[in-house]
Amino acid sequence: KITKHVAKQSFPKLGVLRLDYNYPPAAGDIDHPGSYGYDVIYRTVPGFTFEMAQSGKLTPTVEKDFIAALKFLEKKGAAAITG
Repeated sequence: KITKHVAKQSFPKLGVLRLDYNYPPAAGDIDHPGSYGYDVIYRTVPGFTFEMAQSGKLTPTVEKDFIAALKFLEKKGAAAITG
């Protein structure tokens, strides 16, 4: 039997790590909740800037918060994490 409508909860959840940057995401953007047909969990890493992400060098505080954000997404049931 084919089911016409599948609940969002039956799909794996995606975890998204966010930069510490506030902007209105456009439809289709990774940070726009309407861009996906499944549940997405977002977590901003305080102090994690675009420049820091480009350099690959985190301060000890941001590294600690980054790890905490990863653990948060895992506990919330994220099957995969991206940013």
